[in-house]
Amino acid sequence: MTNKQLDRRREQSAAATAAAERTRTTVTELENRLRTNADLTRQQTQALRNAEAESKRLKRSLKTQARDKDRLEKAHRKAVTRAEKAQTKAASVEEKYDKSLLSDLLRREKERDRSAKPVQAPVSPALPAVVPPAPEETPEETPAAPAKATSSRAPARATAARKTAAKAAGTTATRTRAPRKTTTVVETPAPATTRRRQPRKSTS
Repeated sequence: MTNKQLDRRREQSAAATAAAERTRTTVTELENRLRTNADLTRQQTQALRNAEAESKRLKRSLKTQARDKDRLEKAHRKAVTRAEKAQTKAASVEEKYDKSLLSDLLRREKERDRSAKPVQAPVSPALPAVVPPAPEETPEETPAAPAKATSSRAPARATAARKTAAKAAGTTATRTRAPRKTTTVVETPAPATTRRRQPRKSTS
């Protein structure tokens, strides 16, 4: 074999070796890229699964929050109603307390005012009149007819006055126990008409 043929084959062998090396390098690079791709695919798949799980969790959380919102709104409405009722009741009780306190203060002030004023005893009705005895007649004096009528009516008026006073005194005693002031009304009888003494005739 000549030197040319040897050189050519050496060149062909070197070229084949270089090509084989390049192919191995390409294979290695592709393998590396495949591994990288697989790793990325695995990571992204896990991320997707995590995202799906998070999405499900968030959906469940949203549903739970929606249920809690409805429950809280109902509880809030009930609490507002109870608060309004309690406020109304408190205002009513406070108003009753104010009225009771005001009534008690008024009662105390009335009692204090009444105790400060002097008590005036009620005036009792007039007692029966005291009728003076009829004047004695002398043999020389003879009362006229009108005087007799007046003296006969005086006892009757005194008796009627005593009965009326007794009834009024009984009614007044049942109404009040305060000391009574008695007033005496004295009826003056009508003056009796007497005859003037006539001068006696002297007998000679």
